[in-house]
This record gives sequence, structure tokens and C-alpha cells, in this order.
Amino acid sequence: MKIITMALVGTSLLAPSAPADPRPPRTQPQLTVKLLNANGSGCRPDAATPAVRAVVLPSGAVTVRYRGFTVSGTDYKSCVLFVSVAIPAGWTYLIPSVANQATVTLDASASATLSTAMWFTGLSWTVRDTKKATGPQVGAWNTSAVPRQAAWAPCGTSVNLAVSETMRIAESPGSTARLMATTFGPPKWRRC
Repeated sequence: MKIITMALVGTSLLAPSAPADPRPPRTQPQLTVKLLNANGSGCRPDAATPAVRAVVLPSGAVTVRYRGFTVSGTDYKSCVLFVSVAIPAGWTYLIPSVANQATVTLDASASATLSTAMWFTGLSWTVRDTKKATGPQVGAWNTSAVPRQAAWAPCGTSVNLAVSETMRIAESPGSTARLMATTFGPPKWRRC
């Protein structure tokens, strides 16, 4: 199993100190994130190429790109990502949104659904959302989900983050949908 290590940099929610303030300026918090595992029919690796690849954006958001997460006919595929997150001492964070980039080719009788779930291991769901596209439709299909309540990571401990994506096609054997990427919005920070 290949482990991908990346650093997330978020923006501090604290206002910068005034120039006359004798205290040193605060540094921005930083997470260390490792993609531990990706399981499911939508992210099966092969010998030559990993099924998922994570990229850290300048904003601190993380984008996971999928290879081969395509659903055809009246079928479904899923992928569950497990991410290890190390929190800096004295801070906690939340992920404010999960966005998906997909494409669809749906005939008039077809529909596609994309279900997204995200949670800190051992805690309740932070995001649980399902979006639907109906045919006829061809082209980009972008979705976004936000937590119903602000779900901050536990203070004083590092917990894993899990994200599950499930895509389905209904009613048409000739229609397809492809999940290309999932992006976790830049973390928001606060002091414990």
C-alpha cells in the first residue's frame, strides 16, 4: 500500500496583532495528513498506477483524484478513503465542505446519484449528503456538501478522517457517470 504524505496549511481565525504589539506574530497552524487507504470498487489499484492521488492546493484544501471511478449501465461503485490527520498542539480544525467533480452522459430515462459521507473515526457523521442528476444530460456535474453542524476535530488527540463516495446509475444501461475528484475545503482553525 502506498502512503501519500502531505501538509495542509489553513488560515488562522485570529486577527493578526497590531504592529505595536510586543508579542511575536502567531504562525499559521499546519496539519500533517497521510492517505492511509482507499477501498472499494471505485478505487481499485492496479500494479502500475494507484487508483487515487492526493494533491494539496495553495489554499490548504486537499483534492483526491480518482482513476477509473466510472459507472456504466444500472450499476454502482464506491470508494472509502481513510486519512490520518495529525493536529498541532493547542489547535482544532473543521473541514467546511466536500466538493465533487464528475461527468455524466445520461439519456432521457436515466439518473445518476452521488452519495457523500465524511466523519472522524469514532464520532458521528459530519457530512451525509446525496445529489441526483437526471437525463438527458451530458457534461460536467459538480456537487458540494457541507456539514449540517460545525464538527470540530477532538482537541488534544489526532483522529483519522474517513470519506465515502458512492455513485449509481439507474434506468439506462447505455448511460455513464465518472467521478474525477473530491476536494476537502481548506480547514478552519480555532484554539482548544
